[in-house]
Amino acid sequence: MKKFITGLLSFIVLDLYFNITTHFINFNIFIQLISILLFFPLASFIAKVNGLQGLRGIGMVREKWTKYFPASFLIGFGCWALMYFTYVMAGKFSITGVKSGLETLWVIGQIMVGFFLGSLINDLVTRGFVINILKGKIPPLAIAAISILIYALDDFWNGDLSIINFIFSIVLGLSFTYAFFKTGSIWASTGIHFGLNMAYGMLFGLSGRYGDGIFQMAKGSIDPFLNTTILLMAAALMFVIAFLYYRDKKRVIVI
Repeated sequence: MKKFITGLLSFIVLDLYFNITTHFINFNIFIQLISILLFFPLASFIAKVNGLQGLRGIGMVREKWTKYFPASFLIGFGCWALMYFTYVMAGKFSITGVKSGLETLWVIGQIMVGFFLGSLINDLVTRGFVINILKGKIPPLAIAAISILIYALDDFWNGDLSIINFIFSIVLGLSFTYAFFKTGSIWASTGIHFGLNMAYGMLFGLSGRYGDGIFQMAKGSIDPFLNTTILLMAAALMFVIAFLYYRDKKRVIVI
């Protein structure tokens, strides 16, 4: 019981810290960045308190960066780029131009740093910590289900509070969790996560508003059912590709 309470409180601390630093310390970008970076020593300390080997114990193994991150990034970015291309064809929005050089570089720098750290920390909390703290205590499928549910609730809370968005978050969680389960590396999960976020950021920036990315955009219209269908199909396609790519990898988490 003591280990369970320690693990639960540890998760709450990590999740709250991340959400507070990303949502409430936004009055100064540099203070916010420093606050976010302080997550890593905090996570390392909390992991050790729970008997894990610091950041390595929750999947952040430096040596596996090049092995998993590039391919996963291409999966995430490619599926989301295809989704946005489909949206353009369906008339949801149109791209009318590209912003000037310095402005483009500033936007790319922001989304690269912001979305990389955000994707990595979210994965460390909802997958790296949760899965490793539960490993060996309950069946692997139950661990995966808990991790996916926690991610979906966290993503749902930060986005549109609708059933469709919750289902979408569940489907997204399948890709992230499967990649992590099969490799034991946070880079497999974060590569996908960061890839789709980069595709999103190129259009909507960190703010999520039309035209805040590197492209000038004009908003169109699309049937809500078609919009949802395209979104869910892109998430499902991403899982299929992640499954096919990682299915033959050596199973690390599930024994």
